[in-house]
Amino acid sequence: MNTIKINGLVGGYPEMIDGTSEWYYSQKGSNDFLDLYEAEELIKDGHPFYGMNCHLIHFPDGEVFSPFELRENFYVDAPVWDDGKFYFLCVDFSKKTIQIYCYYPEDKKLELIEKLPLDCVKDCYNLKLNVSPLMLGRDANECVFQIIWPEKISFSIGSTESLMFRDGDDLYFSEWHEDPDYHEYVIIRDFHTGEIKDKFSGTICRMPNGVFWRF
Repeated sequence: MNTIKINGLVGGYPEMIDGTSEWYYSQKGSNDFLDLYEAEELIKDGHPFYGMNCHLIHFPDGEVFSPFELRENFYVDAPVWDDGKFYFLCVDFSKKTIQIYCYYPEDKKLELIEKLPLDCVKDCYNLKLNVSPLMLGRDANECVFQIIWPEKISFSIGSTESLMFRDGDDLYFSEWHEDPDYHEYVIIRDFHTGEIKDKFSGTICRMPNGVFWRF
């Protein structure tokens, strides 16, 4: 069996990053795994949060990249990949800020590109980055989709809709129904207005070469 020992990452579980076939990520923290909203709730309830970090693993050599250091009350979310760069959503609960970073793997350079006050959102539920181009949004919360940055936009969506990705001014949502058999639809909405531009049965995914596969 041909095996590569991944150094510098103990107990991590690698997951592929959408849009690239060369990179995986692994989130690790001192606590058991928590998503961003769970970390926020832990702090609100007065419990300590020792931080959540995220590492990058390159395929096929297995080299580990660690743009951030694990620290208390600092959450590093899973990265998104766009045009050869990684983007990270981070929340510093001590400083009450949302931070968006760009990481250039060839130069191992980390750049802060935006800092927002944490109170610009009601909470961190379903808060995440999407591409392309980059935006920060919140998935369905009481049937409302919000874009937080670079523009502030909100519009109504269905109760079972969730954003898959952005392609320019098109937002691709997945919608599921169970009546009585389970089936899915793809809904394409306008970035600025939320207006439905197209809807079809099935699903669609973005491949590493930029081609979309429709099922």
